[in-house]
Amino acid sequence: MAELPVFRLGETERKLLTLFAVSELGSCTNLQLIAFMAENDLMNYFDLQSALYDLTRGGQLQKEPERGDDRYTLAPPGGEAIALFSQRVGTSVLEKIRAAAPDYRARLKRERELFAEVSHEGRNEYHARMGVAEGGMRLMSLDLSLPTAELAERFRLAWPDGARDIYDFILSRLSEGGAGE
Repeated sequence: MAELPVFRLGETERKLLTLFAVSELGSCTNLQLIAFMAENDLMNYFDLQSALYDLTRGGQLQKEPERGDDRYTLAPPGGEAIALFSQRVGTSVLEKIRAAAPDYRARLKRERELFAEVSHEGRNEYHARMGVAEGGMRLMSLDLSLPTAELAERFRLAWPDGARDIYDFILSRLSEGGAGE
């Protein structure tokens, strides 16, 4: 786990840093933003939550609920604030965000396109629910009933590496002429 930054940013700098991160990452959830800030030693949880609250209330960020979390998007006044005041944040910090954002955006895209979760349905019944989505549309959902939590978790963890091959196999197999005849 990343250590908390040793310096403490002022309120204005925290807000600008948050706006800049959202502008570079694009629309992202609170948890995704927390992870980005922590992994890159940019800001601690409490400062980020305070900045998100103030920026949402001030109209610089838009917030929409999304599956047990909130999704943040840069609003036009937030873009204007970045243009006017970004020099208040050190160039090295902005460059750090610019450098880290492309890989993190790719990771977020992959997380959006491939989803997997485990649930416990009964005494010896666990479900691994996995799927593939593209452009906000679910292309495939798979719900497997499994006897142990360990097996369900193994399936969930293996899903990102195997999902594309499984999806391609199903499409290929089901689209073959004469299947099932």
